[in-house]
Amino acid sequence: GGVALYFLPADFSSTQIIGLMIAAFQVVANATAAALGRVVNRSATIPALFVTTISMGVGAAVLLVTGLLTQDLPQLDGQALAIILWLAGINTAYAFTLWNHTQRTLSAMESSMINNTMLVQIGLLAWLFLGESLSAQQIAGMVAATAGILLVQLRSTA
Repeated sequence: GGVALYFLPADFSSTQIIGLMIAAFQVVANATAAALGRVVNRSATIPALFVTTISMGVGAAVLLVTGLLTQDLPQLDGQALAIILWLAGINTAYAFTLWNHTQRTLSAMESSMINNTMLVQIGLLAWLFLGESLSAQQIAGMVAATAGILLVQLRSTA
């Protein structure tokens, strides 16, 4: 309900419908990857760092080859390299290693609740770092989503 409230009113053009269909496919692919990742991580026979290295290595290789085949080489200065290293090392590799590790110990519901906080995190980070404004409706949507997550958490501990 909070997500719907955040994005309403939804008035999509025909080209946006194509984007929504692609996004829907991505949601299914992401859910499948999460379920597969959970199966692999719950077995606890492969270290979380190795799972991260293999899955991210394959994805990075595909993206790198695709980028090299379709784009010119970018001109990167020191700041751009620092940002790339931060995003690759901390924001991605470290975060996904932690995520793979939590898949071993948290229930599927607990993992899902963490994932569902992303709407709120993204909205707050866009406001904080990009200066994007949040309407009262968007704030209400974020509060509703957070309340839902908290209610599920409180219910599961009772």
